[in-house]
Amino acid sequence: MSLAPIYDVAIVGGGPAGAAAGAQLSKAGKRVIILEKEAFPRFSIGESLLPCGNDLLREIGVWEKLENAGFLRKYGAEFCTGDGSRLQRFWFGQNMGTSHEYSYQVERAHFDQLLLDHARSQGCEVHEQTRVETIDHQTAESMTLQCAGLNGAITIKTRWIIDASGRSAFSGGKIGLHRRSTQKSRRVAIFGHFEGVFRNGGKAEGHITIARFAKGWFWLIPLAGGRTSVGVVLPSKDAGISSGRGLEEIFQEAVDSNDEVRTRLHGAKIMAPLRATGDYSWKFSRFATPRILLTGDAAGFVDPIFSSGVMLALKSAVLAAEYIVRASDSDRSLTRWECFSYTREVTGWMQQYSQIIRSFYDRAGFEVFMNPSPFLQIPGSIGRLLGGNTHPGFLDRLRLAVFHFICTLQRFVRMAPPIHSLR
Repeated sequence: MSLAPIYDVAIVGGGPAGAAAGAQLSKAGKRVIILEKEAFPRFSIGESLLPCGNDLLREIGVWEKLENAGFLRKYGAEFCTGDGSRLQRFWFGQNMGTSHEYSYQVERAHFDQLLLDHARSQGCEVHEQTRVETIDHQTAESMTLQCAGLNGAITIKTRWIIDASGRSAFSGGKIGLHRRSTQKSRRVAIFGHFEGVFRNGGKAEGHITIARFAKGWFWLIPLAGGRTSVGVVLPSKDAGISSGRGLEEIFQEAVDSNDEVRTRLHGAKIMAPLRATGDYSWKFSRFATPRILLTGDAAGFVDPIFSSGVMLALKSAVLAAEYIVRASDSDRSLTRWECFSYTREVTGWMQQYSQIIRSFYDRAGFEVFMNPSPFLQIPGSIGRLLGGNTHPGFLDRLRLAVFHFICTLQRFVRMAPPIHSLR
């Protein structure tokens, strides 16, 4: 079976990056097909959005739908130690103004469905339960995709491909891009949805809570309807999954070692079996070729700690659409400079988070993170980065540089009070 005529753009993956790119391209008059291997709605992790992502959702035209979807508003984030001795809260409104006062905590099955339906409404042709298997017959002007759909084999011709396939990273391996880890040690995340988890009061009800302990950290993300996403991130060597230990045993052992998390989960009930994912911090050497652009997790994934995944997926998708529209309207492929520029810009966004993530995982760095100097106004600069500002101004860049310098000094000279539970 063959679908004709040739498509302007074939998007592999119908998650946030694929749906956002599709909506933008369709609005620009391009013939777009989205190929999604699963049936929506489907479970996905990564429920916490950032205020700077609101601008992207407005740009693709889905913000009003999101506002009316019943998701829980997120006004900030909080970090604490597993023993409950330290707490640091960041409020988006204080650091970013009323225009970016909040975002949302979303159940991804519903959020992703909303975005994909929006892409349909903009004119995208969407095929669910359709797996893209190979890229064949590449020429200077088009490519052929071989797919497996519900009704058998499908052949699709397209001028452009956007890879939004998530961490399965369909095209990167197919076209020979080099993939490397961005973390020194491998980690595993074990997570699930619970009901009956303790929540903060007032506007802080929607805060994501990050609880740091000696071996790793927990996330607690409150969702609408009384659900809470809870996960623990551990070094793979400490998790012991390969030795045959069950996810429930590993998860419960981590909970039992954390007073703060154990208290919040007291009496809570899990709503489905726990899941796990590992080795998630990596990226490809480049994110674009003359006719293929990688977006979101298909290009690389920094770390889940600061909830940047969905925003970076949307941001790279909108940028990829811009590059394609500009080149397509001039009836050409991307130039080598454009391929380099796209990779450099997306990599720059990732690096904004990579630096502060290294401080978070470092014991000395976390001690400084939990005691930032108000005199230097460092908390505001950190708060804006946590809100998704990947283009900090000069003063924010300077303050963050000072913060990283202090984190390094903390290893040798005590600049901030020690946190004994991390030792």
